[in-house]
Formats: sequence, C-alpha cells, structure tokens
Amino acid sequence: MFAWIVRFIEHHPELHRVLLSMWRSFPPRLAGFLKGLLARKWVIGAVAVMIDEKTSPPEILLVEHSYRPRGAWGLPGGSLESAPGDPVRGGHEPLPDNVVESALQQEVYEELGIGITVIRLLRIDAIPYVAEEPGPFRLDFYFRCAPRDGFSLLRQGLSSEQIKPRSPEIKQIRFVPLTELKKFDLYSTDFRFLLEDLPRIEPTLTILRNNGI
Repeated sequence: MFAWIVRFIEHHPELHRVLLSMWRSFPPRLAGFLKGLLARKWVIGAVAVMIDEKTSPPEILLVEHSYRPRGAWGLPGGSLESAPGDPVRGGHEPLPDNVVESALQQEVYEELGIGITVIRLLRIDAIPYVAEEPGPFRLDFYFRCAPRDGFSLLRQGLSSEQIKPRSPEIKQIRFVPLTELKKFDLYSTDFRFLLEDLPRIEPTLTILRNNGI
C-alpha cells in the first residue's frame, strides 16, 4: 500500500512539490518518526559513485536534494521498493541477481535523466542513524558507475541543460572536484564514505589521501 502511495505521488509533480515542501519543514525527529511508521525497519538504498578521472583534479557527480534542510548535497541514488509478493508465503518468483543494480539505474534515469552503467560494487554500509534524516536503519549499496554515453556527453548535456533534474526532489546536478568536497553541505553518510572508505577502496585516487579529504 505504501509503495503504491509513493508511486502515485511521484507521478504527480505538483503534489510531489507541495509534500516535499511540507516534509522539509518537519523537525528531523518528527520526520524520522513518521517515516518509521510508514516504512520498514530497514531501508535498502543504492548509490551511484561517478568519478571522472580524466579531469585534473578528478571530479565526482553530486546532486542537491530539495527536501533536506541539512546535508542537501550527496551522491545520486535512491531506495528500493518492496518486492512483489507475500513475504510469509511461498510461490513468488525469485528476484534477479542484479535487482539492486537495476533499481539504481532506473532511479538515476527517472530522477536525473542519465543512463548509467554499473561497473562494480564498492561497499555495503549498514547505517543505524542519520542525523539529517532519522528513520529506519539503512543498508546502502555503493556502486562505481559511469555515464552510459560517456562523461564528455554528460557534461555537454548538463551545460546545455538538455540533461536536468526530472524530479522535484533534485534541485541541481553538477560535477565537483574531489579537492572541494568540504565546501559543500554533504549528506553525512556520503561524506563519511568519500572521506574514509573511498580512499581505501580506490587506492588509485591518491588525491583523496594527499589532500586529507
């Protein structure tokens, strides 16, 4: 039922904008409490890490969310909807092996208008609490991704505004140098991933370590 309501709202942009504006005004703890009533105890998220290493310094794709008063900037992605079927009864078809990757590709395309290729899984992060957005525990899958048509065409599309946010949830899409991440009001879980995990997972990105990012 909840998933149907979410889909209905997302397909009505004006209603979506009004509800996002109302949600933004809620105190974080109240918003988290309401989310906890409506959602599962665990939310599965998928996150796209798109780094253009041909620029100097390398740049990463970030988005600005409209519904977060704090931590508005972060990596693109979203939460997975519940699988169809009754979880207490057998008989429903098993999900495909790439269900998380497919959900991420669909989410990024629907919200940003960008087709992506999922390259590999970087990290699975269990997150019990998020200061900016309290609510159910999160299990986030971080994937290294690339624009399906290449970084050059993506940049051209962003510059010409042929590629722009398709969802009221997203205000801006932009490439940010890895050396300037601290200048942005980053979502705390994404900032921790970029600060602590990515330098270890991607040792070729020495700029992350050398600049204390």
